[in-house]
Amino acid sequence: MSAYMWNTFCPTLFGTGASKEAGNKAKELGMHRVMVCTEQALCEFKVATQVIEVLKETGLEVFIFDKCRADAPSDICDEGAAFVREHEIDGIVAVGGGSTLDTAKAIGIIISQNGSTIRDYYGIGEAEHEIKLITLSTTSGTGSEISQWAVIGDTVTGAKEMPIYKPDMAIVDPVLTYSLPAGPTAATGMDVLAHCVEAITNRNYNPYGYILGKEGIKLTLKWLPAAVREPKNAEAREMMSLAANLGGMAISACGCQIGHSFSQTFGAQNHIPHGLGCAWGLPGVMIYTAKYGERKNLEAVADGMEIAYTQDIDTMQLAEVLADRVVKLMKELKIPSIRDSGYTLEDCLLAADRFAHDGAFGNSPGNPGRKEIEAFIKYTYDVY
Repeated sequence: MSAYMWNTFCPTLFGTGASKEAGNKAKELGMHRVMVCTEQALCEFKVATQVIEVLKETGLEVFIFDKCRADAPSDICDEGAAFVREHEIDGIVAVGGGSTLDTAKAIGIIISQNGSTIRDYYGIGEAEHEIKLITLSTTSGTGSEISQWAVIGDTVTGAKEMPIYKPDMAIVDPVLTYSLPAGPTAATGMDVLAHCVEAITNRNYNPYGYILGKEGIKLTLKWLPAAVREPKNAEAREMMSLAANLGGMAISACGCQIGHSFSQTFGAQNHIPHGLGCAWGLPGVMIYTAKYGERKNLEAVADGMEIAYTQDIDTMQLAEVLADRVVKLMKELKIPSIRDSGYTLEDCLLAADRFAHDGAFGNSPGNPGRKEIEAFIKYTYDVY
């Protein structure tokens, strides 16, 4: 075996009720004046307020920045950094979905670099880490709570960019996901599956990522339908929170590939929720991997899905079986198709020009050019 490196990037406190420790953990990190980075809706629905109350009960000064939005717009990131300076904040507690957590990371980058806009730091690793960050996810999807990557929507160019800032602690409390409706639960859960599959099938083999990815696949297929049907099913929510965290660690070790490139380019053009775009791209990941990747990677996905196969089965046939399993899951979860969402094949093909700029694209097996990208998009549009 060759030498491999992996890093979970930050300590994680996991389990039902874990968010009640947010104040104590913030104090342990030296926070005194805390910005809660969140979304207005999460305050209105008393999700973020659960964490805010805990922070206040431990004697911390709390300042609420509730302007986070989908796609983590770059101008909101800049506004958040100005908020930190205005209120002399010394720690950030982020409560929300992936875009909110990514916004908080971007704010950390701007403050640490003594900058004014996140647009100056795309694709750059953090040289300084001047402000502590605790992340609490309210969805079981992105795994962003433990990832160093932030996906930012540039409000000038419309592209999605990926700066880097490591959380200092993640707190994963399934209770915070209870109020997530069926549709977003399904879409974010498909993002978990996409993370796990793409971590296993891209060009960056890492045994650590494979172990996490296969277990994440197994948990998602078993528990996501239950979480969609029964939002208050504590076991389903806890297992999906675990799957999401495993998926986040898997892509931290291995990265994603072409399916995420579709979500992050077509999604940026049309403001498609990230998980929905990843769901659409996932069947094509199997077919693309069969063409240009390694068979053993598809076999690892089959193991995670608990799908039996023999060495006699053709690699493309195996990929088609795996793609069909994903399509059946999307139907079960009532994931809308691209076509039913009002988009034509021509709309989808417009994203092809941006694939090469996407951060996940370079992890794709083979050496995909325009021809391969268009073939992937056409399959993606037709398969579901």
